[in-house]
Amino acid sequence: MPTPGKAVVRQSGKRGVNAGGKAVVFDQDGCCRSCCPCVPYVLASRVTNSGNPVWDLTPYQGPGKATPCSFWRLIEVGTCYPYAYPWYGAGCVDSDGRLVGLPDEFVTGYAYDGYMELQIGCQSADGLSILWPGTCQTQSSRSSFPC
Repeated sequence: MPTPGKAVVRQSGKRGVNAGGKAVVFDQDGCCRSCCPCVPYVLASRVTNSGNPVWDLTPYQGPGKATPCSFWRLIEVGTCYPYAYPWYGAGCVDSDGRLVGLPDEFVTGYAYDGYMELQIGCQSADGLSILWPGTCQTQSSRSSFPC
């Protein structure tokens, strides 16, 4: 079982050493954020409005849906809101590629077209930020994610 701050041998037989021979650290979820390259990307998008209010998110649930040990957020990108504008959901992607806490659906309460994206973000090299795709709120504080 991985222990925070310790190099381990995983059940798959993978040791706590990267390809360059350096020891790596796994977190409590078994993720080694420095082991795999991560590039922010949009996993899915949808336009919602009063005529099309429900976005079924169940196709994006389960293992293997996103880059392991990354982060997800559900955000409206039609207009780049100020940094403090709330997202419609966010969480972590576990070591199996599962979007932890992703709801079954998003339901808009607005009549206008909402240009929604389910985005996958990556931890910055210094570990202090999460980098997101696109042009809206492309960076957020890592401390805002408990995982």
